Amino acid sequence: MPSVVGLLEATEKKVREEVVRLREEAEQVPAALQAAERDLERLAGARATVVQLLRPVR
Repeated sequence: MPSVVGLLEATEKKVREEVVRLREEAEQVPAALQAAERDLERLAGARATVVQLLRPVR
C-alpha cells in the first residue's frame, strides 16, 4: 500500500506539471488575443466597405 507521503508527493508532482502547462498557455494568450483583435478590426472594416458599396447611388 502506498504511503500517505508518497501519495501527496505524486499529487503535488501532477499539480506542478499542470501549473507549468497553464503558465505556458497563459504566455500565449496575449499574442492570440492581439491577432484576434486585428482580425476583428479587418472584418469590421470590410463590412463597412461592403455596406458603403451596396448603398444606392443618388
